[in-house]
Amino acid sequence: MRFGGTNVQRGVPCTMRDGVTLYSDIYMPVQEGTYPVLLMRQPYGRMIASTVSHAHPVWYASRGYIVVIQDVRGRGDSEGTFRPFIQEAADGYDAVEWAAALPGSNGKVGMYGFSYQGLTQWAAASEAPPSLKAIAPSMCPADLYHGSFYPFGSFSIGDKLPWAFQLARDTAMRAGDHDAVRLCSEMMRHPEDQLFRVPVLDKHPVLERYFPEYYEWCEHTEYDEYWQDRNWLTKFMEHPVPTLHIGGWYDSYLMGTLRSYEALQSAPAAEGVFHRLIVGPWTHIPWGQKAGGVDHGPHADGNIHEEQVRWFDYWLKGDRFADQAAEPAVKYFEQYSKEWRTADVFPGEQEPGRQRLYLSGSAKPASGALGGGALKLSPEAEEGVPDVFVYDARLPMRLDSYLPADRSAQQDRYEILVYTSEALTEPLHLLGTPKAAIRYETMEGPTDLVAALTALLPDGTARFLSIGRTDIGVDGAEGEDVQRTATIRLRPCGAALMPGTRIRLELTGSAFPLFVRHPNGRAGEKHTSGEERLRIAAVAIGSGGSQPSVLELPII
Repeated sequence: MRFGGTNVQRGVPCTMRDGVTLYSDIYMPVQEGTYPVLLMRQPYGRMIASTVSHAHPVWYASRGYIVVIQDVRGRGDSEGTFRPFIQEAADGYDAVEWAAALPGSNGKVGMYGFSYQGLTQWAAASEAPPSLKAIAPSMCPADLYHGSFYPFGSFSIGDKLPWAFQLARDTAMRAGDHDAVRLCSEMMRHPEDQLFRVPVLDKHPVLERYFPEYYEWCEHTEYDEYWQDRNWLTKFMEHPVPTLHIGGWYDSYLMGTLRSYEALQSAPAAEGVFHRLIVGPWTHIPWGQKAGGVDHGPHADGNIHEEQVRWFDYWLKGDRFADQAAEPAVKYFEQYSKEWRTADVFPGEQEPGRQRLYLSGSAKPASGALGGGALKLSPEAEEGVPDVFVYDARLPMRLDSYLPADRSAQQDRYEILVYTSEALTEPLHLLGTPKAAIRYETMEGPTDLVAALTALLPDGTARFLSIGRTDIGVDGAEGEDVQRTATIRLRPCGAALMPGTRIRLELTGSAFPLFVRHPNGRAGEKHTSGEERLRIAAVAIGSGGSQPSVLELPII
């Protein structure tokens, strides 16, 4: 059939090595000739084709590509049982080699797509199919544990629970269970009751029936063999293919995107292979101009569709009109300056250029934005009176996303310690990973320590920049009057803080539902504690003296 000026074949079968048949739609240029293939493998129905973030396959076909959109195993029209992630390596290999042999193909295959469609690229590439010449995974990790499910070591329940209901809905739809489909659709839109339900491992009957893998994610809280089998980065690095990494400053999987890129950046380069990184001012969906109440300007898209085609032209068509190997490897959108900038590398944690700001107390407690907490360029000589926050596990402090939303109202809460710098007198350019070393002691721990970084603008809005967390406290150590130091690595950020802006650090005990709430007890009981075991913890934060608490900002 013809559609959008292309030839389209729908429902084309592709048989896997175990005899299961997967189905694809194929979009081809109308002009006769041989063309490279762009392959996308996805679980949401191949008609969608990632058009919530990418151009329609018709556009790529118009640029001289055969485009294959395939339903993964057990999804859409494809046969078999859907087992997320673990099935995609072998199936991806087979799909790549099948696509390379399609009529009209020049034998070279690239893969593209975002989110799960990006994960299928990492999985396939880890098996080294010989026809796979380049990939462009967007907003996804190659290491699922560290880059998606347990960032900072805590389960990302607010992101994963609604997604689990979405996957359960699609399985229920295949089974013809319309009541379950309706319930899952409702839970996707309004997951609040289930998010607050404890224990986390208390199984919802619909999830248990149609997507029990969710509870596997919850059970495997450590980086064990389960997650090692779902980390494709190690195998990929043995035989890397050129990779265009695409991420968003506000995307849930930013750390996964950067973790993959930094691993390849620091490894010895394979002959003839290089990689690029693009980070835009985008959330997971959409990749637009506005996010979190901030307008990033008319160039916020970074011409991302053209960037992808340019990448594939280089590797699949041999287009060397531009020497991409000689270009800066990193392109990123700088928040607040609204400028796209480039760099040769993405700064690692040990890179030079760290601005230290020391936490400082006063006679006035640091509770809330109107408290006495300050960030200073040098530490106080004398140790200050500790600032204390109280975290009630029954009423966790809320943070729903990584968007640059205004947190000024939340910062009025006394459950948050707030430390604010003087106004900047000149621009401060940030790029990389902020860190904080916080001296503390706990009562009724172990518990969580969450650090959030915001930019307090002259108009009084406090825009979210970054966040990190860590477990603190030692089982049985309450009441010892012992101070310890916690090191927190925050999410990387890239921003230009302008004169008049103040830097603000929040310290508190939760960021729910970004991270599953700590019950204030043994860390291993996070997912098994019921209402009766949710406790209240107090955390004292030290400043000044010989061991000051300090925030380190990555500056360029």
